[in-house]
Amino acid sequence: MYTVMTIDDERSIRDGFKLALEDFSELDVLEAENGLVGVELFKKHQPDLIFLDLKMPVMNGAEALKQIRALNPNVPIYIVTAFAKEFFEELQTLQNQGLEFEIASKPISLLQIKQITQAALNLHGGKA
Repeated sequence: MYTVMTIDDERSIRDGFKLALEDFSELDVLEAENGLVGVELFKKHQPDLIFLDLKMPVMNGAEALKQIRALNPNVPIYIVTAFAKEFFEELQTLQNQGLEFEIASKPISLLQIKQITQAALNLHGGKA
């Protein structure tokens, strides 16, 4: 069983991830409405894959990324954002510090979510 976590302040986005991944019987999907909740859930559940928004209240995605990477430098993290340009310098700094992540642009399709998850976790299944 694998655990995927989506950290996004928009309920509709989190619901979209759950919908995209519901066909994978080997997945549990966790959701967090901000980076602080996401970091706490990460500590408890150690998910295998994270989809992370950047622009959120309480704790933004860049800070959540730093804290999660301090706990686990290897878990795949996909930053899903419409604000990559706004956060470009901060993301560049994080990469220069050796923090690894991928970027996927919003809007992200259900098919893209499935494909990223299948590739990251080496899954074969689900309905594409």
